[in-house]
Amino acid sequence: MNPISVPPANIPVRALPAWRATALWATVTLAFAAIMVQSWRAQVEQGRFLRDQGAQRYLRHFPLPVQRGPIFDRNGKPLALSVPVKTLWVDPQVFSRQQWPQVAADLGISVNELQARVHNGGSHFAFIARQIAPERAEKIMALRVPGLHSLNENRRYYPAGSIAAPLIGFINVDGSGIEGLELTYNQWLKGKAGEETGLRDNFGHPLGLRGPTRSARPGKALTLSIDRHLQYVAYTSLASAVQRFQARSGAAVLMDVQSGEILAMVSYPAFNPNDRSDYQADLYNNRAVADTFEPGSVMKPFTIAAALDDHSIRPDTTFNVNTNCFRVAHFCIQDDVRHNNLDLAQVLKYSSNIGAAKISLRTAPADLFHLLHQAGFGQSSGLGLPGENPGMLPAWQGWDIARRAAMAYGYGLSVTPLQLAAAYGAIANHGVYVAPTLIRQENPATKGVQIMSAATAARLTRWLGGVTSPGGTGFLASIPGYSVAGKTGTSIMANGKGGFHKNQVNTTFVGFAPAQHPRLVMAVVVRDPTQGWRYGGVVAAPVFRVTMAAALQGMGIQPDPALLNDAMALRQASATETQRWAEGAGDAAH
Repeated sequence: MNPISVPPANIPVRALPAWRATALWATVTLAFAAIMVQSWRAQVEQGRFLRDQGAQRYLRHFPLPVQRGPIFDRNGKPLALSVPVKTLWVDPQVFSRQQWPQVAADLGISVNELQARVHNGGSHFAFIARQIAPERAEKIMALRVPGLHSLNENRRYYPAGSIAAPLIGFINVDGSGIEGLELTYNQWLKGKAGEETGLRDNFGHPLGLRGPTRSARPGKALTLSIDRHLQYVAYTSLASAVQRFQARSGAAVLMDVQSGEILAMVSYPAFNPNDRSDYQADLYNNRAVADTFEPGSVMKPFTIAAALDDHSIRPDTTFNVNTNCFRVAHFCIQDDVRHNNLDLAQVLKYSSNIGAAKISLRTAPADLFHLLHQAGFGQSSGLGLPGENPGMLPAWQGWDIARRAAMAYGYGLSVTPLQLAAAYGAIANHGVYVAPTLIRQENPATKGVQIMSAATAARLTRWLGGVTSPGGTGFLASIPGYSVAGKTGTSIMANGKGGFHKNQVNTTFVGFAPAQHPRLVMAVVVRDPTQGWRYGGVVAAPVFRVTMAAALQGMGIQPDPALLNDAMALRQASATETQRWAEGAGDAAH
């Protein structure tokens, strides 16, 4: 064994300085303090910021589709519904090009079209198909193509199709209304989309959800005053008239006299809202509120009403119209058929322009203007429909003698079909104007404006009944078993250059029934018919007859037995009147 070596006793032991231990502990303390400060900053001062930054790298917010509110007719039949669909999108960075041909084939598009859709998106997101059937989307998703994903959405479906399209409108692919009632009531119908938070990997694949952040709030249902069956009847009869007389377009409004509820509002031509590939806004707008025209002779009842109420004429006043030219300023006013003395009922029945002009020239212009304004002309209806035109009613201070005469038989102002229906509704409602509405009223407490005396409205109702009797210009509007009051109108179309087209007219019929106790009023306008007898009593009146008959029967209003007994005589008289028109002796041009 080796002995243990011991250092020599004469070698001194060197002691460490005391400050080194202090320095070591100070360094350790400072380092710990720095760590604590950084930890404080990271967890307290910058905690929210750093957590948000981290969440952005692994948390994703997924939208929860919201159900748009349905639109129903007055009887609960659907006019617009939302159905579940799928939307396909891709991450262009991951989307496999090798399977593009299969995906394009299943989508029914070319590979070039698919490539264009991918390139039109962002660097990590691009739509390749919007709102397709779930079954079709599931077939494509079954390919398990990397970078291909799907979203749940809703698509709007319109069961009524084209018969209500201009009125209901439609929505865009993002679920917002852009036409018709879909736009007017967009906030009511749209609801509020929800949102949920989940985890995704860097390829966009969902890993898990952390629960809904915000629940979806579905849109509210909208119940209209429209009756889908009457909408169909009005549309098909209007379309038949437009096609038969090869007209440019047509519009019609059917309204409840007392409540102002609109039961049908149709326009033709129309479009299919479920397939808008050929949609053109200027061709398929809601003509019942968007198209204005000079109405012609349908304004004569209001001329007479203003004169009666300001006592410028009496109910038994007669007018001599036995002239070929009643000259006012530089204009020659004529009737199609020459008559002698006409009372007020005959002025309406035979639609005498000369008689109406003489009445207007006796009436204070301010009184006629006031009545027309209160009847809704020259102003919007309040429905809020997109594209609604208020028409034109010039201030009475600017009326010269020629305009005063022309206003009497419907020239010098412009109106819409809706305005005509609402104004005639006032005549039927004892002189009370009720604002039109498209919303179903459960217990309507309607307040209107008395625009003419009840006595004047009653006289007009009786006299307008003569228009639809044999010999009247609107006999084709008569309905067997029911009394009908109304007025025809045939107005020459303005050419936009201060003159008129020689061979272009607007044909109109406005009326209400039953005349003894009016319930419904309807206005029909067919623009620019080019074939056959182009008169309001021939073109527009039959549309009224077909639709009003269906409406009266649908409301359970029984025909009058006494009037039913006269149905055969009425048909025979109608045949006689048709023959008179064919021979050129009729006066239906007004």
